[in-house]
Amino acid sequence: MIRNLLTALLLFGLLLCGGTGKEMRPSTQPGMCAKQQMTSSGIVRLSKVEVYPQYLDEYTKYATEVGETSLRTEPGVLTMYAVAEQENPCKITILETYASREAYDKHIASAHFQKYKQGTLHMVSHWN
Repeated sequence: MIRNLLTALLLFGLLLCGGTGKEMRPSTQPGMCAKQQMTSSGIVRLSKVEVYPQYLDEYTKYATEVGETSLRTEPGVLTMYAVAEQENPCKITILETYASREAYDKHIASAHFQKYKQGTLHMVSHWN
């Protein structure tokens, strides 16, 4: 179960593409859009969620879908990693990086993020 969760959640991890200025660099991952370079207004977010056990599989599907869609379609979404604690797979830490504040604002307004957020609100005991 833990291995399956980690595998599913880490599927959407992507390394930051390098470059100078605001140039777009091709992604090294198949199916991923070219990525922007992080600017001085770039954002690094670390979130911690605790998922109710009965929703863990469903939450994993939502998280995987939003991560894959975001990395594939949003040039300003640079990385998304999610890992579960080994002792308690319902405790999940999510690391995200965005090229700029504008990229972050665009991401949280996207239909795929709103689907994730609204669809998982009842699945988590707290957001951090």
